Amino acid sequence: MPTRQRARRVFLPALAPFPPALWPLVVHLPVLDVNGALVAALAAQAPFRAAPPIAAIFACDPFLRPRDMAASLRAAGITEVVNLPSVQAHEGEAAAALGAVGYRAEREFRVLLALAEHGLRPIAYAARQEEAEAALALGLRRLLLPAGPGWAELASHVAVEGGEALAWAP
Repeated sequence: MPTRQRARRVFLPALAPFPPALWPLVVHLPVLDVNGALVAALAAQAPFRAAPPIAAIFACDPFLRPRDMAASLRAAGITEVVNLPSVQAHEGEAAAALGAVGYRAEREFRVLLALAEHGLRPIAYAARQEEAEAALALGLRRLLLPAGPGWAELASHVAVEGGEALAWAP
């Protein structure tokens, strides 16, 4: 991939074994060790020298240690991180069950803040206005928003609240 394109790409190596058509589904199933695959992929390659990608992490991983993850990312030359996949993809009973054990967007955002304390630039994925408002309230200013109906309105809201809306382009 050309260097200029890589700088705006999200690096999620756990999806590599699957056909791209399945990525939107597979990424939200409990069949992947997103963070483990990321660390393993980084350990197996030379550090990014120019235009590193944005690292995707599963921020609700109960085994995630922000200090260790930040060290792995920095050693690989990565400076930016985003909370993908996100528990925000789930609705209804699934979202309620995840929320009951503490897996909420706010937890993801707090992990991003912890990673920022260790030198990384966070990008908060926010699927809806309530998540965007929660990210902004916690001080996160760069938000990745899903494309589709309502994107422009959500992006305008983020901008009015002092944030920077980034487009999701798969």
